[in-house]
Amino acid sequence: MKLTAEISYEKVKEAYEKEKSGRIKQRLFIILKTFKIKSSYKIAEIADTSHTKVQRWINRFNKYGFDGLKDKARTGAPTKLNAEQKIKLENVLDNPGEFRAGYNSVEVLSKIKNIFGTDYTLRHVRRLLKSLDYSRIKPRPTHINKDTIKAKDTVKKLKKNSAVWIKNGSHLQEMSSA
Repeated sequence: MKLTAEISYEKVKEAYEKEKSGRIKQRLFIILKTFKIKSSYKIAEIADTSHTKVQRWINRFNKYGFDGLKDKARTGAPTKLNAEQKIKLENVLDNPGEFRAGYNSVEVLSKIKNIFGTDYTLRHVRRLLKSLDYSRIKPRPTHINKDTIKAKDTVKKLKKNSAVWIKNGSHLQEMSSA
């Protein structure tokens, strides 16, 4: 590969030494090697990358100069709920009503559909709730027919006969009965 950009080796080396980003630094390294080595395969071997990637960065450097070595803007689908709608959703979720602890994912999904008319998947509802600083809790239900006295005796037996690792993992410590 041949460099056609009118930028000198010294300028590239200076930019390489100043650069803090590892990604850009690797691309500048490829350009530096191109001044002395003409084979993209040899440069790829030295830079521990593919020769097609070497060719891509050389072509972008030839076409755009230093700006060609920067990442291009990545586009994505815009969010379905804007910031104001997220605040409104948060207000609705913060006031679940009388005798209620919170909502499950399906209920939040239906609230979003009813209030904003927007379709989400359950997985995305969970991501949205996580981004709003909600955490998922799992209650530990007890069965109606559970014998609590027998359960406490079982726990005591387990504690008496169980061994646990301590934090540093150096030895086993027998749990004493409480």
